[in-house]
Amino acid sequence: MLRWLTGLRAPGKQQIAGWIQQGLEFHSQGRLDDAIASYGQVLASVPAHFDALFLQGLSLQAAGRHEEALVRFDEASAADPDNGDAPFAAATSHRAMGRIDLALASYGRAATARPDDVDVLNDYGTALMEAGRAQEAVPLLQRSAAREPSRWDLQFNLANAYRTSGQHASARDAYARALTIRPEDGRTWNNLGVSLHEEGEFGGAIDCFRKALAAAPDDVDAENNLGSALQGAGRPEDALSHFARALQLAPEHAFAPRNIAQSLQELGRYEEALSAYQDALRRTPSDALRVRAATVLPVVPDSGGQILEARERFAREIETLRQAGIRIDRPEREIASCSFHLAYHGKNDRPLLESLSGLYLSACPDLEWTSPSLHPRGAAADRIKVGFVSRFLYSHSIGKTSRGLIEQLDRNRFEVIAIHVPPPRDDAMGRAIRAAADRNVDLPHDLAGARAAIAALDLDVLFFQEIGMDAFTYFLAFARLAAVQCVSFGHPDTTGIPNMDWWVSAENFEPEDCADHYSEGLWQARDVGTLAYYHRPKSAGEFRSRSELGLPEERALYFCPHSVFRLHPDFDAILAALLDADPACEILLLEGTQPSWLDRYLSRLERAAGAGMARVRRLPLQPHERFLNLMHVSDAILDPICFNGMNNSLDAFAAGVPVVTLPGEFQRGRHTAGMYRRMGWPGCVAASPEDYVRIAMELGRREDFAKAARSEISSRSHVLFEDRQVVQEFERFFQESVSAASTARNASGRT
Repeated sequence: MLRWLTGLRAPGKQQIAGWIQQGLEFHSQGRLDDAIASYGQVLASVPAHFDALFLQGLSLQAAGRHEEALVRFDEASAADPDNGDAPFAAATSHRAMGRIDLALASYGRAATARPDDVDVLNDYGTALMEAGRAQEAVPLLQRSAAREPSRWDLQFNLANAYRTSGQHASARDAYARALTIRPEDGRTWNNLGVSLHEEGEFGGAIDCFRKALAAAPDDVDAENNLGSALQGAGRPEDALSHFARALQLAPEHAFAPRNIAQSLQELGRYEEALSAYQDALRRTPSDALRVRAATVLPVVPDSGGQILEARERFAREIETLRQAGIRIDRPEREIASCSFHLAYHGKNDRPLLESLSGLYLSACPDLEWTSPSLHPRGAAADRIKVGFVSRFLYSHSIGKTSRGLIEQLDRNRFEVIAIHVPPPRDDAMGRAIRAAADRNVDLPHDLAGARAAIAALDLDVLFFQEIGMDAFTYFLAFARLAAVQCVSFGHPDTTGIPNMDWWVSAENFEPEDCADHYSEGLWQARDVGTLAYYHRPKSAGEFRSRSELGLPEERALYFCPHSVFRLHPDFDAILAALLDADPACEILLLEGTQPSWLDRYLSRLERAAGAGMARVRRLPLQPHERFLNLMHVSDAILDPICFNGMNNSLDAFAAGVPVVTLPGEFQRGRHTAGMYRRMGWPGCVAASPEDYVRIAMELGRREDFAKAARSEISSRSHVLFEDRQVVQEFERFFQESVSAASTARNASGRT
């Protein structure tokens, strides 16, 4: 407690005591100029009077005259160097003036003098958080909350520090304690929701934001956050109304306009998204938002012409931004998206992706951070340390294609580390991957922290299963974190990133003259049908019949089980020709995570198929067991052109079902043909669109052909599953690439 509240220094000096008492009364009445004058009378008589100096400083501070207040606080500290009141008050003025470093220095002096004062500890901790030093704030806020556990503000601030430093479990506990003190506090519910959102627990976050709004219906941040949680839960249509409400509450809101544009983009409403981004830029212009607007792509293109226009716009806008000299501090947060849909256009994406990476490097040079611990390999007997990094090391296509390698690499030669990008997911696949790895590392939420965590592993190889599906991993790949950095087919497109050394592909997938498709060096595995040690999918029981699934028994069923954004406009003509050639068939299509995508696709397909659309059956997204059942009862699986299936084709082959495929110009359009090549049976690999239709019809209409095809696949497909050759090829790649990197580094004299 402050000295002037408990007694004056010289109580015998009645005149001084009167002036100080009068100053206190004036201050309490808001008559700050009169208070300042009263304390001035004391100082005229006793220039080094601590209480007068300190109290006049408080009145000057309250009047917003911080520079003058700081002079008085400095003089008070000189009068009594061991007293913590003046530096504590000085910290408040420094903080109000935006001088956070000076504020922290003053808080440090106050904490030295008053180490157990909860207000000093609390304010010091929140200032550290303001400075971006949440980890340092945590112990201070822990001490303050422990001393007065019934104070809501102390629990709330501690929870915020935990959340900001990535300690979400501790944050949730602290928010829960705060809510026991103030059960209806909207800010606490909101921030608890933010913590859950950051951990990927969207359902819990949505519930928290709804409670925040129940407590404070006009809380614009809670409204916007509810929209963001709905968006994260795959419900952008529902999110839109909440973003619109946030914008209505606060037309100057920084995030709502951008979020509206992002929701429209995710819904595939391309033209509306472009317009919404322009509106967002008019309201809250920023360089990061300009990048977001420049890189918008159609999810389900209206036509091949729209693809060309979108790519031309993409290239033009990137060059404009590069010339403008934009700056971005936290791309993983400010951009938070990748140019995922470029890969589905059937074009060479290398020029565009190299231009994009060049833009990011010029806008944020820190992206090209280099680990300080890089060094050439030691003795040949050392195990090679390989880190597998992804956000998707759980029941996801990436988890399926990563698990086998993590399990099967020879532990006499390799140490395997699974590096998990947050938020973590706890499911059977994720647990299997964690159990198989020699070590597991959960990265912090910030890019700088993640880079430091990976650098500390001292890896020989950093293996990105995909680049392009997740913004955090994409921006992480710009840094030099290991002697060898490579990417493979999780998202089968080049990266354009200078520090990505190798793209690991397979000879069975690649066309002639393929090296030009990659900004990385191209390394090709020999004699493999996949780039994964892939566990054969197993059915949980007997498959149900067509009639049990509600499907016609008498018709040929052609199942195209792919997300509709994979279906290139040129594929529409093939489906239309198949519907026309086989008037008794049905084509089965699945809704994706956004049913509106299929709406847009069906509108496009109708232009090609006309009346044949009556035989296109729309199915909801299926659980995996039912998905396999649908494959089993189908006559043929239809592989898209330009971007083939990988997991879907393997699922079909595991069920003994033929997949009709037409190899394309790029690796991503040649996966299924590569599997057939590995099986040594090319019976369903088409040479042209017309041949594609012919093969599909024969599978649907010629029982002998269909039976023979299923027999061939059933007898040959075992080579695609649990294939040791895949593991051996990756082991060969890791050894060769590490050896080459060590030789190059030694030759250059680097250490």
